Amino acid sequence: MQEIPKPLQVYVVEDSPIIRRLLTSTIEAAGAVLVGHSANAMTAIADLGALQPDLILIDISLDSGSGFDVLRALQERNLGPSAIKVVLTNHANPEYQNLSFSLGADSFFDKASETSQVLALIGALAAEKRRRGNQPRDPDNHEGNYNRN
Repeated sequence: MQEIPKPLQVYVVEDSPIIRRLLTSTIEAAGAVLVGHSANAMTAIADLGALQPDLILIDISLDSGSGFDVLRALQERNLGPSAIKVVLTNHANPEYQNLSFSLGADSFFDKASETSQVLALIGALAAEKRRRGNQPRDPDNHEGNYNRN
């Protein structure tokens, strides 16, 4: 009997209810599943250690802590090594972008001008997960080239 593939599992680290709703509706429309969300770094880190999602969407500025704290914890504790980590922020400057990539982010997007690209990426990753089935993503194989630059 063939195993039914799991949909893309997504976790959102975002303090803006408006952006969180936009991301959630996009996730659901793409056939993916929102497995959790948090507006603060500590809760996100605890959740991510247990949930192991396929995709993590991370804002830099949070109610408590920062997206950098989340990325650093993921990297230092080897949490979600195969997860795709996408930063979506209003603080899109070269310093933050470089720090995000050095902490393991796969992509970095400006909320003001690139949110539509993140929404398209969610759809593409959900479709890729359906095609691939339950095979794990090879973190060293960036066939989808999730990096913006």
